[in-house]
Amino acid sequence: MLTYPKIGPDMYLTHWLLYYKPFRKWFQKRKMSKIGVNSEIRPFCYIDGTNNVEIGDNVIIPNGVILATDPSNPAGKIIIEDDVLFAPNCAVYCTSHNFSDITRPVKLQGDIVATTIIRKGAWIGINSVIMPGVIIGRNSVIGANSVVTQSIPDYCVAVGSPAKVIKTLKRENE
Repeated sequence: MLTYPKIGPDMYLTHWLLYYKPFRKWFQKRKMSKIGVNSEIRPFCYIDGTNNVEIGDNVIIPNGVILATDPSNPAGKIIIEDDVLFAPNCAVYCTSHNFSDITRPVKLQGDIVATTIIRKGAWIGINSVIMPGVIIGRNSVIGANSVVTQSIPDYCVAVGSPAKVIKTLKRENE
């Protein structure tokens, strides 16, 4: 259980380690490919493919967050840079099903795999979904309940399903 690349409540023998801070730090350092200083994985989040997830400094992964990669495919990573803010119940993916061949069932068509990156200082709103291959720009904000299917530039606010940029953030004196 300690070596299987997954964290979640369904991992009965290890999930309890997230409840106690001294155990949490020890556990997450052994499970994750990279986890930065002052970063924490809280109980009731799911991380599938911990070997393909990199978390920077000062990041909290709260309850309900899903980070999903294919543990057997190093081509698909989730990279979360420093100071990223997650609200509960967000989902970040780096794999999806291919569905281009209408003559075959979707489950037999293989996967689309792409690295998903959330840049420094971004904020991901509650219940948002980030799809494979998307890059969320530096200090950008993803509004609640958004589905991000395309990359979002730095310093932007994006909302909706699919998410669209509605505002560019500027310095106070601009």
